[in-house]
Amino acid sequence: MSNINFESLSSQMKVMADMAAGQLNAPGALPASGESDFESLLKKAVQGVNDKQNVAQAKVQSFSTGQSNMTLEEVMVDLQKANLSFQTMIAVRNRLVDAYKEVTNLQV
Repeated sequence: MSNINFESLSSQMKVMADMAAGQLNAPGALPASGESDFESLLKKAVQGVNDKQNVAQAKVQSFSTGQSNMTLEEVMVDLQKANLSFQTMIAVRNRLVDAYKEVTNLQV
């Protein structure tokens, strides 16, 4: 289907982590719809990971039933791409949770 752009996904997740840590000040970052830029980036990242996992699972199913002419290598590469996307999302989530804990522990 579509190729994974890991560099783009990684840079988007880094921006999200920086925004959560308060290290990024992007003037005019809010879209006109009122949805915050962070929220839309997070939704897109999660949806992208979900899509990659669904595609990989569909290819596994298709390969295991013999309905496609894909090779085992192609299926394994797609599974690894989906796994890498998921692991990246988990790492970003952990950084966001750490940043949230740090902010909540600040003395005012």
